[in-house]
Formats: sequence, C-alpha cells, structure tokens
Amino acid sequence: MRMYSTRAQGCKNLPVFASSAIIAVICLFFSVSAAPAQAGASTSGSSHESARAAQVRALNNAVLQLHGQMQENASGAAGARSQAAVVLAQRAAALQTLIKEEPHAALTFAFSPELLADLATKFPDLAAQLESHTTLSGPIEHWIFDGVDTKSSQESWFIKAQGRRLSLYFATVQRPSANAIATVEGVQVGSQIAVSGLTSAPLGGAFSTWPQLPNFLAGRPLLPLSLLLVGLTLFALLRTVLSGMRRPTPALRHLAALGIALLLAISNPLPASAQNTCSTTGVQNTAVILATFPGATLPSSVTTQSLSDMFFNSSTGVSLDGFLRDASYGQTSATGAVFGPYTLTGAYTSCADISGSILNDAVAAAVAGGANLSSYSRVFLVFPDTFNCGWAGFAAVGNCSLSTPSGSFNASVAYLSASYLATRSSGVSLASHEIGHNMGLLHSGTITSATASDVLGPLASPGNEADQGDYWSTLGEMVLGLYPAPQKAEVLKWISASTNYQVVQNNGTYTLQPLETSPAGLQVLKVQRGTGNNEWLWIEYRQATGAYDSTLLGPEAFAGALIHYEDANTALGHTYLPNFTPTDTTGNSPALAVGKTWNDPYSNLSISVLSATSSGLTVSVSYGATSCTSSAPNVVISPLNPSIYPGQSASYSASVTNNDSPGCSSSTINLASTEPSGWSTSLSSSSITLSPGHSASITLGKGAPSGTAAGTYAVNLNASNGASAQSALANATVMTPPSLAVGVSVSGTSFSRPGTVPVTASVTSGGVPTSGASVTFTVTTPDGGTATQSVTTNSSGVAAWNYKLNQRSPAGTYSVVAQAALSSGSKKAASTQSVGSNPATFTVQ
Repeated sequence: MRMYSTRAQGCKNLPVFASSAIIAVICLFFSVSAAPAQAGASTSGSSHESARAAQVRALNNAVLQLHGQMQENASGAAGARSQAAVVLAQRAAALQTLIKEEPHAALTFAFSPELLADLATKFPDLAAQLESHTTLSGPIEHWIFDGVDTKSSQESWFIKAQGRRLSLYFATVQRPSANAIATVEGVQVGSQIAVSGLTSAPLGGAFSTWPQLPNFLAGRPLLPLSLLLVGLTLFALLRTVLSGMRRPTPALRHLAALGIALLLAISNPLPASAQNTCSTTGVQNTAVILATFPGATLPSSVTTQSLSDMFFNSSTGVSLDGFLRDASYGQTSATGAVFGPYTLTGAYTSCADISGSILNDAVAAAVAGGANLSSYSRVFLVFPDTFNCGWAGFAAVGNCSLSTPSGSFNASVAYLSASYLATRSSGVSLASHEIGHNMGLLHSGTITSATASDVLGPLASPGNEADQGDYWSTLGEMVLGLYPAPQKAEVLKWISASTNYQVVQNNGTYTLQPLETSPAGLQVLKVQRGTGNNEWLWIEYRQATGAYDSTLLGPEAFAGALIHYEDANTALGHTYLPNFTPTDTTGNSPALAVGKTWNDPYSNLSISVLSATSSGLTVSVSYGATSCTSSAPNVVISPLNPSIYPGQSASYSASVTNNDSPGCSSSTINLASTEPSGWSTSLSSSSITLSPGHSASITLGKGAPSGTAAGTYAVNLNASNGASAQSALANATVMTPPSLAVGVSVSGTSFSRPGTVPVTASVTSGGVPTSGASVTFTVTTPDGGTATQSVTTNSSGVAAWNYKLNQRSPAGTYSVVAQAALSSGSKKAASTQSVGSNPATFTVQ
C-alpha cells in the first residue's frame, strides 16, 4: 500500500455548460498540455513569473505600443488598427489561459477600467477581445472529475449569470459553498472569470433563520398573504414614526421579516429544482440508468442485476445501501431501481456528449421505458467510456437539479464509467465516492509539513495539502473506507455536537468509541490547536470492523488516534490527514500510537494517547504555556495594475498582517520595494509594529520617470519581520500620453474701430478634437500691450473669443496666440499637458 501525497494535475481546459442542460466539455481531461514558452518577453517583468505570465506581459506591451500610435495620431493609425486585430486576439487567448493557470497573476495583468474604456474607443470593432472588470451574482455549481488512477481529480466552478454558465477561477484559497448564491468580483475574459472577491450564502439559506409560517397560513396562497403582511408592516411602521417611537417593536420586526421572506420566496426567479437540496439523511431514492452505444461493449459483469446488487442488495455483499447505512449509523440508506441497458443511437463523438446528448438520450429512454424519475432524488448514469476521457466518474457537489429535454427533476446526477463497476467492491467504492460529492463532500487528502520532522508546520503555513491520498476514506482512494469524522459532523450531520463529538479548548482526558460504532456516546474530539487561533485537529478512533472498514489495510491506523487537520482555509467538506508518525515516510502509519505524545512545536497543545482497546481510545489533551512561533507576515496590495503616464506616480494601498503565534510579543515588520528598477518609491511608513494577528494599512507610491516607455511593469512590496519575509506582487501600466496640439485662427485680416475680432482655437489630442481643454488666448497690441482670455473647448474641440476693439485701440498689426492645457490620468495620478500655438496676425485701421 502506498499513500498518494502530491496534488494531481488535470486537464487545464475545464468543462463549459450550456444554459439548457449541464453539458461538460471534457478534452482528455487529465492530460496536461504545457504552455509554450514565449520568446521576446519584456525585460520589465518579475524574475519569478511563469512563461505564461511573461507571454501576457509581452502582449500587454504590444497592445500599449499600438495604443501609443493611436494616442499620437488617431486619424492616421490605420496600420495600428489592423495590427490590433491580431495582437488583441492573441492577448485574449493568452489571458484566458493565464486565468485558468494563475488567476492572481491574470488579475495583475488586466488593464485598468480607464485604459480599457480608452482602448474600446480607439478600437471599437475589437472591444469584444478586451477583458472587463465585473461583479456578478448567481447560483454556484461545483463539479469534481475523478481520474482513472482513482487518486487524482480536477475541480471546476461555475456561476449562472448573464444568461449562461461562466467558469470561475479563484485567486485566493476562499471558495463559495457548493449549491450557493454568490457574488463574485473579478476580471472576465469570454466565459472565464478570475475571481478577486467573493461573498456567498447557501441557496435558500437566507430563510433558514427567519420565522416560520404560523399554522393558520399553512396551505394558503403566498402572494396575497405576503402582500397583506407587507401592507400591515408599512402601516405599522408609519404609525410608529407618527407616534414618535425610535425603533419598531420585536413583533413588528418579526412581521416585516415574514412578509419580506414570503415575497422573496415567491419572486425568486430560480426554478424550484434549484431551490431544494437533496437531503443527506433518510432514504436516498436512486435511479441507475445503464446505457451503451452501437459498437460499444459493456463489461460482461456489468448487468442490470449486478448493478441492482451493487447499489441496493446488502444481503449478498457490499452495496451502496450498506455503505450508507454503516457510515450514517442507519440514518441514511439507498433504494431504487436499475433501468436499461438502453442502446442509444445518437451520434456521439467526444467526451462533451457524456453529460449532454448522452445523458439526455439516456433519460429519454428511461422515461419512455416507464421510469418515473420524479420519484428519485439521486440519478446515476452508467455507460462504457469509449472516448477515453481520463476519469472514472464525476459529479456535481451538493446540487439537486437535473434538467433535460424529457423534464426537470429534483435530483442530483453522477456519472460512472462502466469499467470501474466490473467488480462489486470497486463499483461500491466509486458510487459511494460520487454520491459523497452529491451530498456536499469534497475529497479526503493529506497534509505534509515543509519540515520533514514536523507533523504540521507553523500556524500560518501548516503544510502542503494534497487533494486526495487519505487511504482510509473512499473519498481519498478507491477503497471502501467510511467518510471521516469532520465530514460526518459538519456536512452530513450524521453525528451531533456534545453527544457524539466535543469541541475541546481546555485540558482534559476523554475516551472515544470507535467511529464505526452506532453513536451511543462520544466518538470524536474537535481540538483547538493552541489558543487564540482558528486551527483544529479532529481526533477519531477507527477499527477494522463492519463490512467496509474491515476491508482496509494498515493495522497501524487502527491502533491509535486518527487525526484530521482543519483551519479557516479548509473548504467545508474537505479533510486533510497529517502523518503523526513522520519517521514512516510511506504514510502507512498516520495515527498517533498508544503511549505516544505529540507536542505541537508551534503552539501550546499536547496530545497523548493513553490506551486503546477494541471498544475505546483514551486520549489526554493539555494546553501548556503559550509558546511563540514567528512566521512570515502577510501582505496584500491593491489595485493590482493601475494605469499612469510617464512622469506620474501609481498609488497602491497595502494591508500587512503579523502572522506570529499568539504567544509572541509585538514585532516590527520592515517594508521595502525594489521594482521597477529606476522608479521612485514612496512608502507612508517603512516599518510598522504589530501584535500577533493584527493588521495595518500603508500606502505605496511608484513614480515612472519621464520618458518611460509604454508597458506593463512589475511592482513588489516586501514585508519582513527579521526571521522571514513575504512579497506581494502587482503591476503598473505606463501609457503613451496623447499628443496635444492647438491652432489659432482669426476670422479676417483687417478690422475697423470700434468692433470685434472673432478668434478661435482648435485643440486636438492624438489627432482627435478634444473637449474640456483649457485655452488661454493672448493678444499683443502694436504698442506692446496685452490682453488675455481663458475659454474651455466645446464638444468639437473649439474655443472661441470675440476680442473687442474701441476707438482708443491703437492702429497697426496685432498678434494672437493660444495656450492649451489638458489634464489626464486617474484622479490619484493626474497630470496636465500644455502646448502653445503659432501666432496669428491681423491689422486694425
């Protein structure tokens, strides 16, 4: 047996979903296509950036050169427009790939909204090739594709917005809850979004804490009742205001919440199937649809009967039903029917058809054969993988909506390759894995400290996380291991707080029943890793009993405490298993053995396993004096790519956090910046003193020297506490300033006294008439006197002045000049260009 402890890399081209059905586009999903290296990358880039990032930087610079040509002379830039069609298309494709591979880097290369607007004006026919800064809200889909090696996987996230499904790629570790409503901020290119900000709430969860409907409302029409409640609320609020009350009564607030909840519920534009979540308890009514294609061959052992036994018959061996019963202590089970096999006759050519036309045709065949899919909350599609897509199965996480041309159903859907169902044990393992995803579970992985002798690293950087590899869970490898305790407690709700698991933050000794035991008592401890933090260790005790855990190898794991790690960055439903016997580098002995004590070198926590029998494990948890562990400070910088002109300064704000452990005293964090070379740097403070866990904000300025060439330049901010350091990376984009020109003219050559002399000035920027420019006219008289007048150009770029002559105006030759000034750049980095005209003359008789 071997533990798998490296993060798997899947195909970079993730599925895209059509709006009418969930259609995955899978392209040899787990093959890795390397990004081509790009020659001629700009020397203004960071030495740490990838070849793909360097490619985007070079394309940014190419776009900025074309933009500069347009700035200098827009009317004569036909060549720039033709080149832009090629360069912008190349940049859009490269930026899309960078979004998939390095979302944060993609955010640093996105042009500012002001520059994007100017580019769209200069290249209107190519605006669709430009990215956009976007904020979108909608329901979230999360899909997991499990590889043929049963140890690797690929995730994909989508948001339903803009009438389609858009792919999400996250620049931080934060992820939305599966089957949630989310608001995402980020940069969008085509159907892909690099996410910079996220807020989410469970779908329908906004109503979970709102007041329940009174009994007399049960079964009543919701719209009239909600309108009545809102009307009563408005009346009561008005009465409250008129009576001088400062705030509504609790009853009034209750009534208002109820009315608004009802209105939101009945006006929710989401279909009913998207508003319900399949329960993790009770009977899972399951439909298994077996399908094949002309010329394709199902494994001889995969039949309607074999699948029926595999899913529902526990009396003859392992089954999905038996697995769920054992794992849930009888709270969850599976029953249902197998439909098919159906020989589908569509023209299927690729992996893209599996969750599209193949699923639609299979559902249509089942419905035509008499299957009432409305009676089922779980649907499995089983078929031969003739396309070699590179996976064993895939499923949506926590989703309960299946939409096909044959109907929409409140059911989750999972896809199983028939070749993995050829044996009963592997079939049950795969089915329990995929239904785990359907019920909201993610994978069971491992975590390894960067220091070989440590079980876990410091609080701020506990270790390298592998998505899968926990052998003792079916969600970690292709085994029949039951779901780990954190998943049972936090997602599935199969074990309850206080009764079956206890949160530990103080010294104590506890005896735990085996996790396989029906939960009559305490089974799990959720132990805080030291004090004053949000890191936890889940202690459970496993025994090789029952039909499922008894199939697992590795007796060492059953002889001590099996402990899973969790912190604020751990996605809900995911688990990570550290190796508490680090001397065993195979990972086959992850449990903390009897007689052993683990003293956390980075906190004041100590865990000892005192004894272990077949019926219980006794552990002691103690918290000693709070220790101090120094960690690299965290630094976040924004904006990620402001636009400026040569001679201007880009302004950034940065948040710096002290990541030292709570036992440390305040420390001084030194700040410095070295890029771009040759630019001026200003910091609001070169050092800050912070207590552990505290943050402070500073400002950073980066001045581009006059004459700086147009381009995207790397910017850094380094934060160091003496022992360790961290850098935040951003960019600054320098644009070519528009050329400014002004011409002055006089309407006529000779004028009589008294009278007026019409004088006009025409201002262009980049060859385009410019409004809003400030023009100062200066008239010089024959005797050396002067007169001035300031005027702002109109929408045509013209400023006009009627110079008045009186009887005492001297005769002779007059001259007039115009000085134009135009402010440009962002509000934070504005500059003013100024240019003068050639003189115009006229005579006065």
